Amino acid sequence: MPAVARRAEPACCARVRSGWFITAALVCLILSGCADSATSAPSTTPTYSVQLCEAAASYQTAANAIITLDAGEVGIEGVKKAMLDLQTGTNNLIAVAGSQNQFGAQLGELQAASAALNTTIAGLNDQDSLSSDIGKIVASVSAVEQAAKPIVDSLRTGCPAVPPAAIPPTS
Repeated sequence: MPAVARRAEPACCARVRSGWFITAALVCLILSGCADSATSAPSTTPTYSVQLCEAAASYQTAANAIITLDAGEVGIEGVKKAMLDLQTGTNNLIAVAGSQNQFGAQLGELQAASAALNTTIAGLNDQDSLSSDIGKIVASVSAVEQAAKPIVDSLRTGCPAVPPAAIPPTS
C-alpha cells in the first residue's frame, strides 16, 4: 500500500487550530462547572413537616370561609360556627408550630389574638349580640388573620397545599 503523503501545515495554522481547541475546551469546562454548581446548590425552598403544612392549610381554609361569610344569610349560628372553625384552625396551627419550635415570637402574637377571638366568641349569644358586636367580631378576626399572615405566608413557600388567602368581597 502506498503511503499517503501529508502536506505540511504552516506553523501559524496549527497554532490557531490548537488555540481554538483549547478555548473551546475551557468554555466547556467552565459551563459544565457552572451547571454542576447550579444543580448541587442547596435548595432555598424550606421544607416543613406534613403536620405543619396540614395545620396551615386548615387554618387558611377556615380564614377564607369567614372572610367570604354573609352574616345576614347564615345568622348567629353560622357566624359562631365559622368563628369556632377559625379558632380550631388557629389553635391547631399554634400547637403544631410550637411543638416543632417554629416561628417563636410570631406564635406569641397569634396566641394573644386567638385568646381575644375566644373571648369574642363567648360573648355571642343571639342575633342582637351579633348586630351589636359586629365591630368586635371584625376586630378579633382581623387580629388573628394579621398575626397568622407572616406564619402562613412563610409556610406557603414550602407547603403547596396551603390555599391562597381569600380577598374579602366588595360591597
